[in-house]
Amino acid sequence: MRYLQRNGLFLILISAAGYSFFPIFTKLIYDNGINNPLDVLAWRFLLAAPLTWAFMFLRTYRSSKAVRTPLPLRPLLAMGLLFGFVAMMAFLALRQLPVSLYTVLIYTYPAMVALGSVVLGERLSLLGWLALGLTLIGVVLTVPNIFNGFTGVNPLGIILVLLNAASYATYILASNRILRGQDNLMGASAWSISGSLVFVIVMLIVRGISGDRLAMPENATAVGGLIGLVVISTVIPIFTFYIGMQYLGAARAAIVSMIEPVLTLGWAFLLQGETLTAIQVAGAGCILVSVLLLQLRGDDRKQIPTWQNQPQAGEYREAKS
Repeated sequence: MRYLQRNGLFLILISAAGYSFFPIFTKLIYDNGINNPLDVLAWRFLLAAPLTWAFMFLRTYRSSKAVRTPLPLRPLLAMGLLFGFVAMMAFLALRQLPVSLYTVLIYTYPAMVALGSVVLGERLSLLGWLALGLTLIGVVLTVPNIFNGFTGVNPLGIILVLLNAASYATYILASNRILRGQDNLMGASAWSISGSLVFVIVMLIVRGISGDRLAMPENATAVGGLIGLVVISTVIPIFTFYIGMQYLGAARAAIVSMIEPVLTLGWAFLLQGETLTAIQVAGAGCILVSVLLLQLRGDDRKQIPTWQNQPQAGEYREAKS
């Protein structure tokens, strides 16, 4: 049992580390010739969708466990369309904001999930309300000069990242209902990513009508950034999380994944030279503590997933996508 739990812990850490590089790879791509967020979005899902299906089929072929619950394909494709929009907001926000500020503010989404649950009729514990208050304080402390016209930061970027968080929270609330009781979360991920691919194709068609074409990577660094974004920060984290969660359990997996934003802030410092002021660090701490409180609020049915945990992220009963 301990051996399986150690394996699960290792896989969850791999997943969190992979997702933590998502903003870093995105910035690397932007800095090397692919400047349009739609192009980055398109490459991500054009490459990730077939890889996800291939991995899923390989995993299913090698597994003797039969899938018992039929998947709701139309709702999953609709979820994928929504997640395509979520990802688009992420790429737009990262075009405007430094990695560190984006990473802190995107983690307001667990509080938005909790608030959305209240709107839908669920009761929130005292720890939940405390987490919401800490999130609000964290945002005020983190956003530079929030009461003085956002001096030194693009206000559009702030709006985009908060819209990113809100749309992701909506996605999680929807996925929780659609996937409740499902035992084939890998298959659900593949179908959901297919919906995101449909979103991308529609966007490219609309864009192509005006004569614009998909930008091609111009150098090896851009190619490397795209490969990293697709393989390291999309496909591998999805499956290592699901496999690791089977060994470790949803609640523990969700808490271990909390290392993700900490790693991202570390990469931003080491690789991008970004820093936060003392007040911003305090704000980031408030937001991260609020996420931890939401994870520990004692409701095993509601595990708030970590940010890039993709089309599958959700509190499906015992899953965090």
